[in-house]
Amino acid sequence: MNTVLAIQAVLQDAEEQQVENHQVKHWLMNLRDAIYDADDLLSEFTTHVLQQKVMDGDKIVKKVRIFFSSSKPLVFGLEMARKLKAMRERFNDISNDRDQFQLKLVGCPLKTRVVTRGRDQTHSFVPDEEVIGREKDKQAIVDLLLDFDVEDNVSFISIVGIGGLGKTALAQYVFNDEKVQANFELKIWMCVSDVFDIKTIVEMIIGSTTGRKPKNLDMDPLQNELRRTLSQKKYLLVLDDVRNEDSENWCNLKRLLMGGAKGSKVVITTRINIVAEITSTISSYFLKGLSRDQSWSLLKKMAFKKGQETVINSNLEAIGMDIIEKCQGVPLAIRTIGKVLFFKKTEDEWLYIKNTKLTDVTQLKDSIMPVLKLSYNYFPSHLKCCFAYCSLFPKDYLIDKLTLIQLWISQGFIQSSEESHEVEHVANEYFMELLWRSFFQEAKEDGGMNRRFKMHDLIHDLAHYVSETDCILVDSNAKNVKEKGHHLSFPFYNISFFEENLSTLVKANKIRTFILAYNKWKYDQGPIEESTLKKLISTFRYLHALDLHGLNMRMLPNTIGTLMHLKYLDLSSNDIEVLPSSITKLVNLQTLKLCQCKKLRELMVDIQKLVNLKHLDIDGCENLTHMPCGLGQLTSLQTLTLFVVSKDPVGSSKHCGGLVELNKLNDLRGKLEIKNLA
Repeated sequence: MNTVLAIQAVLQDAEEQQVENHQVKHWLMNLRDAIYDADDLLSEFTTHVLQQKVMDGDKIVKKVRIFFSSSKPLVFGLEMARKLKAMRERFNDISNDRDQFQLKLVGCPLKTRVVTRGRDQTHSFVPDEEVIGREKDKQAIVDLLLDFDVEDNVSFISIVGIGGLGKTALAQYVFNDEKVQANFELKIWMCVSDVFDIKTIVEMIIGSTTGRKPKNLDMDPLQNELRRTLSQKKYLLVLDDVRNEDSENWCNLKRLLMGGAKGSKVVITTRINIVAEITSTISSYFLKGLSRDQSWSLLKKMAFKKGQETVINSNLEAIGMDIIEKCQGVPLAIRTIGKVLFFKKTEDEWLYIKNTKLTDVTQLKDSIMPVLKLSYNYFPSHLKCCFAYCSLFPKDYLIDKLTLIQLWISQGFIQSSEESHEVEHVANEYFMELLWRSFFQEAKEDGGMNRRFKMHDLIHDLAHYVSETDCILVDSNAKNVKEKGHHLSFPFYNISFFEENLSTLVKANKIRTFILAYNKWKYDQGPIEESTLKKLISTFRYLHALDLHGLNMRMLPNTIGTLMHLKYLDLSSNDIEVLPSSITKLVNLQTLKLCQCKKLRELMVDIQKLVNLKHLDIDGCENLTHMPCGLGQLTSLQTLTLFVVSKDPVGSSKHCGGLVELNKLNDLRGKLEIKNLA
């Protein structure tokens, strides 16, 4: 325990140092691998205990008899003790290695530590010609500022958007507008990126309005001076890059700002939707990316000398239009890529930039990623792994919220401090946090049930950047598969791919995720070879999530039962008629998806052995004839989309469960279709 605490104490500093220090980065990778292995070891132990409990029917007498009549438990115990000792020594070695890097101790827990390294301080001035494509946005904000027909003396307006979108530039553009300058007696600009400290903010406002910053004053005389300064004056205050999510903190500041004359306005720029919700009394203004034409105008301005942008080679223009597609209308990306292109005059040089990922261009990685990563740095630790995991989905992929939550849970990312809080509820809160922070964009709602979301391309680049080798979106020839990767995703399906690249894939034998992230639901090629499936299953023994949907499989290998850590299994849209009985060995399984398996005749006989099963999706399994006996013992079940009542007389088969199976399933929620009731 002391070793773990010693490592935790320096972990934050190590994470910050790894950007510059490759040795620290290597140390962190070793630590990460050790943590994964320790987790697998603990899972192996708890799974063994749970399997014994399920196998014995939880009968103490039987347990004792088995223990004394068999040497297996003793052998297992000795083997586990040996592995635990080796693991402890491994952590001790890692802890000792930390000393050579002179890592600093963190004085407070990681999850509560505030990151104070932020962006540079901003100011209020920007030349009009520097801002391109924001005329309509400027006018919309100016109209809000000059609307004095409002209830409160002081109104609050938020400008919201991801990093690099130009929120600060827009606020500067508005701040310097002639009408705005003429209509406000006091005009104050403040950058509050790092720490939202009310005393500091009050001192800065007073200093900005009086020309002298108060010194050594307590909070009471400070607030008196602030209220005198603002009293009965129509003022405009811009608070740039606000990240404070504490509503009480904000209310304490707001009280001190309410003494201005009617028509006073406070403009807040923020990346975080929840900040806008907390602060705004007028509806928030959500800033969008530049249009294609606006993006091209900005790129030309940055990539060519003044006057040259009017005589551009048509081939260069065509390449340039493709380049701006990658920038997704984000001015920071366009400006940075324009600066790179300024020194590149040939078509080949422009084509190179077009065909290179943004994160692989040094100048772009060094300028855009740090800006985007500022938001990531402020994440609580539990959100960092959830966000990085999203890099498994390709760009423009419609991410199903429920599926993502189930995958997060399968990986152990969701931690609840209180037993009464369901992990699904906590996971939903994690998701909403990322949505509020503009890391997801709502794209589609499926009949009000399943909400689907996308990630902005640059946000996806950030997820890929922070996940590094851990999460791998496999390319078409599997060349990017790393031996130490832990999560694999396949954005395509080619019938020969797995056979041809099997030797490469199996090198990553510690993976925990194997998913098919392809927007097409069913693949129109032949079935995957059973021998290939067997090889994958036997190699990937540490899988927590396995997705084999839509592969036209006719049967699932019996070896599926060896995946003791498996918590998520998707077999949807396959041609399976009978499931192997070995599935019931998967005592950790929480999610089993079989929807649209139209040839499936029956579920497993001993289904009650899946003691942790929470979600059983059998929607569209139109060939099912009955439900198995024992289904009602799965008291953790939350999702059951279909219940088929047997047409045979009650009691005609000992394997056939009737409606009585539903009696104890008190946690069921959502849709349940019952067939053959009549």
